[in-house]
Amino acid sequence: METLLRHWHMLRLLPRHPRKISTADLESALDSAGFPTSRRTIQRDLDKLSTEFPLVCDGNKPAGWSWQASAAAFDIPGMDTAAALTFQMVDTYLRRLLPQGCLQALQPHLARAEQLLEQLEGGGLKNWPDKVRIVQRTQSLQPPVIDAAVVDVVYEALFHDRQFLGCYHSRNDGTRREFVVNPLGLIFSDPLIYLVASLWDYPDVRLLALHRFDSARLLKDGCRRPAGFDLEAYLAQGGAEFVTTPMAGTLELQMLMTTAVAFHLRESPISTDQRITDGPTGWLYIRATVNDSQQLRWWLLGFADQVEVLQPQSLREEIAAKAQAMVQRYQGISSESPR
Repeated sequence: METLLRHWHMLRLLPRHPRKISTADLESALDSAGFPTSRRTIQRDLDKLSTEFPLVCDGNKPAGWSWQASAAAFDIPGMDTAAALTFQMVDTYLRRLLPQGCLQALQPHLARAEQLLEQLEGGGLKNWPDKVRIVQRTQSLQPPVIDAAVVDVVYEALFHDRQFLGCYHSRNDGTRREFVVNPLGLIFSDPLIYLVASLWDYPDVRLLALHRFDSARLLKDGCRRPAGFDLEAYLAQGGAEFVTTPMAGTLELQMLMTTAVAFHLRESPISTDQRITDGPTGWLYIRATVNDSQQLRWWLLGFADQVEVLQPQSLREEIAAKAQAMVQRYQGISSESPR
């Protein structure tokens, strides 16, 4: 029984090719796990196990052992149907969020999960992926094309906390610039992926669209994180909402909204301090502290004539000016209207 347990533990210790482990390292790991044995015995065990399992030895001195790159996942106990469903949902919905190295490591488990679910009879777990979907409430957009090589470099740099040299073209004037990037985090927003980063030794944090990188090359230097940077705090301060100015902060929004449209704010408040009170017939007063951002303006303009901003006065005037410009354009009297 002890030999069987040692073999199981040894198989778990073997990495997947191209990674490898030496018999000396196996000896140390087995000893730490409570299976002391000689290096000669380990070599003999590996030779025997390689006749039953897809194991490979590189033939070097010292020899390196690993599972074949295409080997099926080896699990004790084996994967159950609930785990198989979880792996399939991860493959469907989280693929973009994982670095390539993690996806490669997961591939045998994903393949085993698909095989296991295919073997199930009837509905239940087998059909669950066909019964759930994630949809956007906003207008659906096709994702921009992102260079796969750029994605690999960015993910690896972020994973290992290293800098990379990136060539980036500006959204505003289309110019291309090359700079040293310190990757701090990734933000997935609808079809877009944004890299939160700082450049060179500057402390200011920027938001860079991944699809605007023309090239990227991994550097040896470690990432230079701005002091005290925290991704969660950055998001809480509106970092991903395209603030109007670097120090925009928050504002106290007061608005009138039609009762029908405001219904969803009772279920999903716009802020933790949101207050809703009765207004004129068919309308409700809403007050909330929100981030002063472009995201807020896009949200308000999306309700058209079903919302009226009351305060702050500067925001009311800004929205009113945009509404007036829209009216003029639709009436064909705007100086910028196409002829």
